[in-house]
Amino acid sequence: MSDLSCKRCESGSYVKNGIVRGHQRYKCRDCGCNFTNTPPQGKPPAMKALAVLLYGMGNMSYGMIARLFGVSEVAVYKWIKAAAATLPEPAVPADVEVVQLDEMWHFVNGKKTSAGSGVPSTRSTGELWPGFWVSVTMRPAGGSSTRSASRAEPS
Repeated sequence: MSDLSCKRCESGSYVKNGIVRGHQRYKCRDCGCNFTNTPPQGKPPAMKALAVLLYGMGNMSYGMIARLFGVSEVAVYKWIKAAAATLPEPAVPADVEVVQLDEMWHFVNGKKTSAGSGVPSTRSTGELWPGFWVSVTMRPAGGSSTRSASRAEPS
């Protein structure tokens, strides 16, 4: 009984105080806290740290880590989110411009039906600012293609 201690103040001075859900309950003589001799809940911090490391290295997904440790994907997500909240904000040098390319990403990764199908397209390239080149490919607007204009109607 010497390895048992209060879970609040870690005192070794306690008395028995009934049974709760099949476990012996104890009352601390120093702080008055009721506690039981049950193992702590949750996964060990080392397991959480390993999950964050595996995800951070880019080698494993939430699902793979969850299967490896026998927990849910939501638990892995919460571990990684909690670890990310403890990190400081990344420092960006003053001479670096931040550009979001979300619209460009959707445009570039759209359906690739026009490539090689004979539909004329306009390509525009240029240097947006030093060291940053942009390339945009567009189809002509609404049916004005050279093929339909050059057809001759039979009489």
